[in-house]
Amino acid sequence: MMNMRTFAGNLYKDDLEGDNIGVFFGTLAPMHVGHQAEIYKAAALNDGVVVIASGYTGDRGDQMGLSVEKRFRYLREAFSDETAIKVDYINEDNIPQMPAGWDEWTNILVDTVKRNIVNPEAQITFYTGEAEYKAELEKRLPQTRQFKVSLMDRTVLKISATDIRKDPIGNWDYINRVFRRHFTKKVTVMGSASTGKSTLVRRLARTSNSPFSEEYAREYQERSNVSDDELIVKDYIRLIQGQYDANSREINSPANNGLTIFDTDAMVTKVYADMWLNKSDSAQLQPLFDNTICEELIDLILVIPPVTPYVDDGFRNMANADQDSRWAFHRELMKVIEHYGFMDKVVLLDAKGDADDPYGYYARYLQALDAIQSRTGFNIKHI
Repeated sequence: MMNMRTFAGNLYKDDLEGDNIGVFFGTLAPMHVGHQAEIYKAAALNDGVVVIASGYTGDRGDQMGLSVEKRFRYLREAFSDETAIKVDYINEDNIPQMPAGWDEWTNILVDTVKRNIVNPEAQITFYTGEAEYKAELEKRLPQTRQFKVSLMDRTVLKISATDIRKDPIGNWDYINRVFRRHFTKKVTVMGSASTGKSTLVRRLARTSNSPFSEEYAREYQERSNVSDDELIVKDYIRLIQGQYDANSREINSPANNGLTIFDTDAMVTKVYADMWLNKSDSAQLQPLFDNTICEELIDLILVIPPVTPYVDDGFRNMANADQDSRWAFHRELMKVIEHYGFMDKVVLLDAKGDADDPYGYYARYLQALDAIQSRTGFNIKHI
């Protein structure tokens, strides 16, 4: 019977056909345009290519949250429309670490290739950019004419995954688009109603030439013609997922330049849910809030306190438009942020303006830019 591990490697594509198969392997943490160039060269020279991510628990990819299983999934997504490229992975946890594990690893490598191809007698060429790897493989591969190892010239594209891990933003253009989500700096702007959040999000994003999300609750409530006090549990489920999806779209957008800015997230939605729902209904949402908030992995939270006059835009319920209610919301928001362990990510945008900026909008804009620069490393000092 086919086990789940093997099934995962062959889930969406047929095994590769043809008499000549290329194999590209590596840590791929992350895959970059240099890897892609090598893979496409192998694809051009063969009937198909098996791309194999290899690694173990605690390897240099896993140390930054890119486990070998996650790399495999990203690679499979990256080549989902390439019928001649098949992706698999090797988990090295149960073999000796290199260099002691070359014998075991080579056997697994050959087995992994063979389970992804139709013709067991196909000519198989392994491509590597390391002379040491070529020598080690040639010692251990079956001594038949079926296998050979080709040394690729990596001097054409001088790109290093090590350099990318050290400075992903500085090497952004080299990172494969699917892998970019892992390195994206995520900034969320939060606050009570009518603090200028949406305007600030838009202006920060355009200043840094970055993608931004809009508040999904506004879109949903206007489309459904439902006010804050009429929302029920199923509405909040849609709001939580809708905002998460809106933020995710910007992370995965081709416009993502390493920085994404979000107009609110699930923590803000939780404050509204606790405010308007009874305890029983609110408790139903708790697991969804917990899971969604923990998945968001925000790098910076910009909180705007209610220091501006309330402007009735016809969206939020006016029952909470007074200053006391807005400050109460702000305090509850800070409690939620603290509860989920994100206080170290918070910058309170409380800068005060001068006589020309009585409500501090420009002062907070500059404060936000400085916070993004210092907390994420994204360089916008040229503004």
